[in-house]
Amino acid sequence: MDSSAGAAPATTGSQSDGPASTPSGSSPGLRRGAIGVPGMVFMVVAATAPLTAMSSNLSLSLGFGAGEGTLGWIVLIGVLLVFFSAGYLALARSVVSAGAYHVYVRYGLGPAAGGAAAFVATIAYNLASAGMITAAGYFTDLTLTTYVGIDLHWALYSVAALMLVWLLGFFGAGFASKVTTVISLLQFVLLAILAVAVFGRDPGSFATDGFTPGSVTSGGVALTVVFVLLSFAGYEAAATYGEECKAPGKKIKYATYLALGTLVAVFLVSTWTLSAAYDDVQGVAALDPGAVLSGAADEYLGSYAGGLIGTTVALSFLAAAVAFHNMAARYGFALGRAGLLPRALARTHPVRATPHVAVGAQVAVDVLVIVPFVLIDADPLTTVFPAISGVTSLSLVFLMVSCSLSAVVASVRGTLTGAGLLTRTLSSVAGIGLLAAGTLIVVNYEQVTGSASPAVAAMPALIVLGALAGAVAARRRSAEPGTIESGQQP
Repeated sequence: MDSSAGAAPATTGSQSDGPASTPSGSSPGLRRGAIGVPGMVFMVVAATAPLTAMSSNLSLSLGFGAGEGTLGWIVLIGVLLVFFSAGYLALARSVVSAGAYHVYVRYGLGPAAGGAAAFVATIAYNLASAGMITAAGYFTDLTLTTYVGIDLHWALYSVAALMLVWLLGFFGAGFASKVTTVISLLQFVLLAILAVAVFGRDPGSFATDGFTPGSVTSGGVALTVVFVLLSFAGYEAAATYGEECKAPGKKIKYATYLALGTLVAVFLVSTWTLSAAYDDVQGVAALDPGAVLSGAADEYLGSYAGGLIGTTVALSFLAAAVAFHNMAARYGFALGRAGLLPRALARTHPVRATPHVAVGAQVAVDVLVIVPFVLIDADPLTTVFPAISGVTSLSLVFLMVSCSLSAVVASVRGTLTGAGLLTRTLSSVAGIGLLAAGTLIVVNYEQVTGSASPAVAAMPALIVLGALAGAVAARRRSAEPGTIESGQQP
């Protein structure tokens, strides 16, 4: 039994290339070598859905935040996340688990904090998965209705998306990563073509004003910080695949920094392109943020681009659904193995070594979240998305702040592998910065969600209830003789 905050969790698992064992021994663990660095990078990129971030969060920042100063904030938030990654990856070197935030927070702050993080992460990823599946269905319906004339209910397309997500989850992270890689590359190509078209017409429109202190500090800076940070949500998820790759200590590090660097570059170039495409991008974005990307595409690529963007947006949400579904399933697997959720969730397929029970349970959760909205014929844009985006954003900031604090505490106690003063300093700065961002989300919650609904405003209570339930469950579990923390040393 390990109930101390500073000691490293007892771990299980194998260093072989085959599946790692589970504590009970009744089922093989996740397959080692199932996914490599490129696969992890594109699963992470898929979770952030770059094209949709451009047409939502970053366009909102252009219209209601710092305007062109969004460019500078993309760089600054990127630096903040590099600081956060220092402590996060130091924890990843010390212990590997599919329930990344769970064991990372527990490592420095103890079982109760780890349990709270586990339940909050599970809530966030489950809701995000359901939201992305809803979005995939909604935008598929919107595109087919607009450009093909086929008008069906969005829920039918969401059912198809859910079945595809389930199949990809069943066959494993390696197979799923191939699908998300193709969709991510399609997004990159489309954004790159638009950038080349805008630059080719007027190279001088790519001004550097957005990087100046005056631009960065003007306008609605608070909203820009929130929306830019939300665009990176999920970038750190490579750690959830640590048990499914060889040499996880190194590969998680490479995948995390590669994913972060890729996202900074894509967001920077794409936002710069949109700023260059309009004489007054802030005015255009303020009128209709959702039309900024499509309007630029129509102007510079031709009328055919609208259907292409609509299709790619729907696919990007599908890829995000695959990514968040896989993350949620792995948290279910890890928490079932740790005894915080039903142990059946820790069962893996005897042949494929995938968390097939947790995958099926995640599908059931998606159905439970989506069906009520279908029954009341709710509009996803004004109901599902606002409710889920607010809870998910606050949850992820809570987890990142907790993880930064855990890294600092573990480093001070000398239990964090290869972490010294620099790691403590970077983690402290990241924690303070992320805490400030979380405060901004709370203060500007209505703008973040885009909804004034009291029900949407009350949704963050799920985070509080989840954290309390997780803390209680973890404390009870840690008090049981023979309790172990699941995971493996890199």
